[in-house]
Amino acid sequence: MKKKITIVGFGNSITEAKTRMPDENKRWLKILERKLSEFCADADFTVINSGIGGNSAREAMARFDRDVLAHSPDYVLLEFGGNNNDPARPERRVPPEEFRGLLKRFREGLPAKTKVVVITFPPVFRDLHSYWKNPLHMEYLQSSLEKMGVEAYIKITKEFAEKSGYPLYDFHRELLELGKINGREKYTQDDGVHLTEDGNMVLAEGVFEKLKNMIKQKGI
Repeated sequence: MKKKITIVGFGNSITEAKTRMPDENKRWLKILERKLSEFCADADFTVINSGIGGNSAREAMARFDRDVLAHSPDYVLLEFGGNNNDPARPERRVPPEEFRGLLKRFREGLPAKTKVVVITFPPVFRDLHSYWKNPLHMEYLQSSLEKMGVEAYIKITKEFAEKSGYPLYDFHRELLELGKINGREKYTQDDGVHLTEDGNMVLAEGVFEKLKNMIKQKGI
């Protein structure tokens, strides 16, 4: 009998991957599921998409029990940090210290059996992003960039992965490097953040490499 392995992708619209991507088979978690099944025929992989577009880390953690723990996952793919600084709705903002606390709560709430891969949020190209193109938001965004910009949350995410002993896939760095070689439009849509088909492929491949090594170590 095949060993059943459940994987949950937990995050926001990057995890959900629906933006201008109506074909579910082109979204990175579906690609990942196929790659894992081809890699390890002795296991039965179920990959669950628990990403919800627009979620801040606080909003995602409010559904942690329902959308993560209820599935009793063997692995969680954690992708947070893209919606923590809403310029239009101050009540949604997640300050850095609260973000650290939410990450700690995530770690402490997981069963002992559950392994984690941490994924950094992709680059946000401000010249294309709707918030940064809106004059009403420009002053706030510029003033909050150092403490509450995407890069600040990426740094906290990386620190969390290191402190927790979790494998890190630095998707942010990889997409920046690939964009310099092939052009950012190959991987990022013209809204400045969401992924193209190629961007989804890169994310699936990067996470697959992390999971492949973890699965090998377990001898499955």
